[in-house]
Amino acid sequence: MKTPLTFASRKEIDVTLTVLEGKVPDDIYGHLYFNSPAGTVNSETPIPERFPDGKVNSEYGEMIFNGDGMIFRFDLHATGSISVKSAMMKAPCFYADEATKYGTDYYNQGLYFKGMGLARTSMKMGSRNQLNTSLNAFKFPGDEHTRITANFDAGRPYELNPETISIKTPIGANSEWLGEFPEAMEYTFPLIQSTAHPSFDPVSQEFFTVNFLKSIGDLLFSNKRVFQDLAGEKDLVTRHVQELHAQLKGRFIKSSWFFKLLAKLFEFLQMAKGKKDIPPFDIDAVLKDLKEKAEGFLGMSNAVWLYRWTGQGPLDRWRVVDEEGDDLIIQQTMHQTNFSKDYIVLVDSSLKFAVDVMFSVPFPNEPWLDELVRWITAKTLLPETPLYIIKREDLKPGGGKVTAKKIIVPLETVHYSINYDNPQNLITIHTSHNTASCAAEWIRPYDKLAIDHKIPALKNTVGLMTSGEMDIGRIGKFIINGETGEVMDEKIIHSKGFDGDVVQNVQAHTWAVGLNTYRDIVSADNPVPVIRHNYWQSYGLDPRMLTRFIFKLYYNYRNRIIPAEKLLDYTKQQVPFCLFRQDTETMRIDEDYWVFKMNENFRSLQFIPRSRPDGAPANIDPQMDGYIFCTMINGENDIMNAPDAYSREIWIFDAASLKNGPICKLAHPDLQYSFTIHSIWVPDCINTQTTYNINVREDFNWVIAQFPDAEKQKNMKAFMDKNVYPFFP
Repeated sequence: MKTPLTFASRKEIDVTLTVLEGKVPDDIYGHLYFNSPAGTVNSETPIPERFPDGKVNSEYGEMIFNGDGMIFRFDLHATGSISVKSAMMKAPCFYADEATKYGTDYYNQGLYFKGMGLARTSMKMGSRNQLNTSLNAFKFPGDEHTRITANFDAGRPYELNPETISIKTPIGANSEWLGEFPEAMEYTFPLIQSTAHPSFDPVSQEFFTVNFLKSIGDLLFSNKRVFQDLAGEKDLVTRHVQELHAQLKGRFIKSSWFFKLLAKLFEFLQMAKGKKDIPPFDIDAVLKDLKEKAEGFLGMSNAVWLYRWTGQGPLDRWRVVDEEGDDLIIQQTMHQTNFSKDYIVLVDSSLKFAVDVMFSVPFPNEPWLDELVRWITAKTLLPETPLYIIKREDLKPGGGKVTAKKIIVPLETVHYSINYDNPQNLITIHTSHNTASCAAEWIRPYDKLAIDHKIPALKNTVGLMTSGEMDIGRIGKFIINGETGEVMDEKIIHSKGFDGDVVQNVQAHTWAVGLNTYRDIVSADNPVPVIRHNYWQSYGLDPRMLTRFIFKLYYNYRNRIIPAEKLLDYTKQQVPFCLFRQDTETMRIDEDYWVFKMNENFRSLQFIPRSRPDGAPANIDPQMDGYIFCTMINGENDIMNAPDAYSREIWIFDAASLKNGPICKLAHPDLQYSFTIHSIWVPDCINTQTTYNINVREDFNWVIAQFPDAEKQKNMKAFMDKNVYPFFP
């Protein structure tokens, strides 16, 4: 069955896939879990422009990553079949969202959640934990079977029942986590900034994650409310926003102050509503005031906490400081954590969480004004990546403070892998570099294409990540002395995949390097002492995905290799997705690869080891002894004119012979996802009975009890008693 490019069904399924081509290998086994966003309580994706009653849908144009997590489990049978079961991630906030969705009395009272770029938020209840990004596998002492968590950048991880794919318990009570909002805001579901990639060490059997605060956090969400309130004040907003734009030209303002400046502007606009002859917004006066109130804006402060969970009791927690004893300042996000035998490595990820990705279409009837506001609030990614290295032996029992060494990687980095072995304290870090490209950006309804600014963005791409990066991607390997922080060696590679300036005979390339996988990339049983073979996804160059906005935003990119105009020409010619194997010793990527056709859209990949009861033969490298399982969304080759009709398919490659193409293709009409993201493979699928459990009623009643307003305490307890707690006995 063919469906729109961004279609995601919210129907939970339990089906057996049909083999379209080839044969399912008879030595395949285990279970794969893929995480994927699947729309909201109000609609599947693509989000419609109007609700069924004809009213304008204010969530139209939101990013498809902003949706409830739908986890797919693929059960691999050596009998030649693969079945798939899916389930929606239903944390307590899911039921609050369901109870207040469009058309309910609660919605009409303003008690509802709404898409805000990368977040889904209620101005009266807080932020959704959508659990839609990644998964982890872990085992603690005494566990016979693999346990699993679902994870999200803006929320606590939750343990799952791997058999039913249902939520069991959050990791840590609300009282153990620090929310981004002040208590005075009275949010039942506080925004908890964490990481989509906690990490588990199968040797020490420790589960690590982070919790961080940013001094501007509450502002990011209050902006949306102001936009809503001012949506009908076009003339007022236009005049003063344009005046601000004019005054900002040529002026340097600290990034942290810029958000505060916007907050002051929005306060000014609220005051000016309904009045005439209001003088222009006075930037100088505001900046002078900000200098006097520079610290602790809105009661928030910067801080990073490293958490450790060992399966029982409260979480261990250390406040991470730099070598001067100051709190770390995270300018973007902490999308990932990772470790070696003796070190924890944290990152300020190249995935921004700023004002310009907190709204989509605040002025639906004035797209030019939407674009202007976006331009004023837009931030580029940092052109480098701070890494923070913590010695594991410094994690003293009982928590406290721990010092981190800061190292700068000279390019943007979202994901990174680390050899478990660190001989002579040397940490080997394998990096992907999303140069001049941010996964937090998405195509808006008013966008124009970079290849021709007269051509509007294709309607069927609205909400998709703008993966048309503004320079060629890179892959790196850094060897760092964990004791001194010195970078002992670095290798960074890139490849166009073709010679000259004509795109033809495309080979392995690094245009828009995406996800990677290798044997035991996330394992509850086996560390990877040395990563020898790494499998990568590259997006290529797709003119549908590079907008004029992104082209202009990153035109003056600091680390540029390919001239911007040359990149635009390559984009017009088109470069398809690629799957390739990297030899991490030689750094070569051209020894084994597969180049897809245009509009064969390669979403996720996962390494599956072969079943070897007697062990692998001596002449076979275990790190290539398996399969690469890929999720695909395929349409017709003429991408600019193809109908919005796409098939969802599973392609399986021999990990030792990508060049021979997929050995098996499978599908089912009910298997409908818009964008799968991270995944894991595990050998078993049996629920583990544990005593660790955070009681939902006690957990959220503790939050509500902190509210200063006794009446709101009463009302929210009544709401939770009726709409949320019955689902959690």
